[in-house]
Amino acid sequence: MSLLIGIMALGIYIILMAVAILMIARRLDLYGGIYSIARNIGRTGSRRIKRFVGDFILQGRFFRWGGEPVIEGIFRGVALCSYVLIMIFSLVYVIISIVSQKKEFLAMLSTINTVLGFIALVAGGIIIYEMRPRKVGRSWLLDIKGLDLLFLLLIPILGLVAVLGIYSEIAIYVGLAISPLLIILTPITRFWYNVASALNFLLRDERIPGKLPTPYRLDQLDEASLEKLRVGLGYFKDIGVTDLINLDSCANCGLCDSVCPAYAVERPLSPRQVVLTLRMGFKETPDKQVIDLLSDDVFWACTTCSACVQICPMGVDHVPFIVDVRRWLVYNMKIDQKKISLITNIANNGNSIGSPNIGRHEWIRKLGVNTAEETSEYDYLLWVGCMGSFDERARRIIEAFIDLLKEAGLRIAVLGDLETCCGDPLRRLGEESRFQDIALRNIELFKRLGVRRIVTICPHGYNVFKNEYRDLDPSFDAEILHHTELLSRLVDEGRLRLRKRIDKPITLHDSCYIARINGVIEEPRRVLRISSSSFKEARRSSLRTFCCGAGGANYWYDVPERKRISVERAEELLSLGAGVIAAECPFCIAMLEDALRNLGRDRDVEVRDISEILGLGVKG
Repeated sequence: MSLLIGIMALGIYIILMAVAILMIARRLDLYGGIYSIARNIGRTGSRRIKRFVGDFILQGRFFRWGGEPVIEGIFRGVALCSYVLIMIFSLVYVIISIVSQKKEFLAMLSTINTVLGFIALVAGGIIIYEMRPRKVGRSWLLDIKGLDLLFLLLIPILGLVAVLGIYSEIAIYVGLAISPLLIILTPITRFWYNVASALNFLLRDERIPGKLPTPYRLDQLDEASLEKLRVGLGYFKDIGVTDLINLDSCANCGLCDSVCPAYAVERPLSPRQVVLTLRMGFKETPDKQVIDLLSDDVFWACTTCSACVQICPMGVDHVPFIVDVRRWLVYNMKIDQKKISLITNIANNGNSIGSPNIGRHEWIRKLGVNTAEETSEYDYLLWVGCMGSFDERARRIIEAFIDLLKEAGLRIAVLGDLETCCGDPLRRLGEESRFQDIALRNIELFKRLGVRRIVTICPHGYNVFKNEYRDLDPSFDAEILHHTELLSRLVDEGRLRLRKRIDKPITLHDSCYIARINGVIEEPRRVLRISSSSFKEARRSSLRTFCCGAGGANYWYDVPERKRISVERAEELLSLGAGVIAAECPFCIAMLEDALRNLGRDRDVEVRDISEILGLGVKG
């Protein structure tokens, strides 16, 4: 009797697996079909495979962020592995029971299956519990019903059936027969993201969160390619196959919304909703413009801080989609006067502030610093930046930094009137062609002057120099340092020695483009811990830092919001009771000082750059 049941279970399993494969193959047609995908996977290098194993199989992206997502990552990985293993061991059990009836071996398989079943039961139950709508921006999880709910319940159900296999082998047969149901449900439920995210990790190159892809090379365009050039994402039908896979990878979990600064202050942006709408629009209304379903304010609300990209366990790249829509809006002149003024200022004056560029570094000459045209005897080229050149507050940071470099015995030079904008505000705003024009000119200038090492106080210039300029010219290989990296190095080498420590408690506001995007985390802390008798870590710090609100060119225009992002951040930092808020970016300092004035706390709490704090200790 049990032999007959085993044969029937195996037959049902084979039929259901065939159905599952056909259904998945049909869904994969949207991505060009199985053959195309298999061919592309065949070209996958070792780095992508390593990323697939680490981020998909082992759920590594959950662990990088830390906190509650770690729990979800552990149990998602455990549930997935236990399901696959239960299906494999059940299949082996049934085949052996039909072919040879080796009782000792079957008993061992049954025991293993029971243990795996218990694990699947517990892990599946915890996943359902963790998905309860208790977190910021995650109430839509109440919408799980029908086939989606059945999918969620199948893993603990399969686990329960496997546990019962210790008492009756019929339970193992039943478990084998129903195990393909999970695969069948995958392409017709929201849980298709499991397949899409696997492909996403296998088919896409890993990008630094915050590094924007280069959609075209301005210096390689001829007349024919210019006519065919599509600038930005304006219509849903323009979404490419790899981008569609990226959108389909969204698990609708809401982690992106829970860390988004724009969402926190009730700006019109929800990163989750952007992804879901782009995905839906491609499939249901491909000929519509993106802004028919999403207001353009949604895209301007983004600060490009990349918290959403960093936390997403499925590898969804929200920010490049947002910037691509911005490119279309800019190209079609669907922008307001403030954004036009920013573009015009950089085009006409060579800087984002709008001041005449002539004589931008005359004040630095008084500090005894020459230009790179006047001397080749220097250790580092100091990229002063637009804020450092023209903003009075940022100039004090530059002065403090130069004093420290002199104290350490380093020689520096600046570009003088040859320095222009780095181009970051243009690229984040969506003016891609003008960004590339500026970047290529800067690269040519660096090469002409023989610049080998660049240091800057600006995280945005630091990021584009280090991560994005090389996409335009791979031969650009200058060493790029943020000033906190260089200061930390000089302290470690003993070239900067402290004579006294600040007696006020200090906390650090990590810049998104320094900490999260470029991983410069320990260097500023090393400097602050020796500079102060009391260093207090913010709740949202290092990779989990919270944006000041200036990024993504937001510094130059306004977006509807309940309160300013900078105020939200300042309130968190003030709650620590620190007397000094340390920062590592002139834009962050401007935003936080403005927030403190709005809160009436600018008299009792200071915002200082790390170079200013270290300078006080070195001077004694």
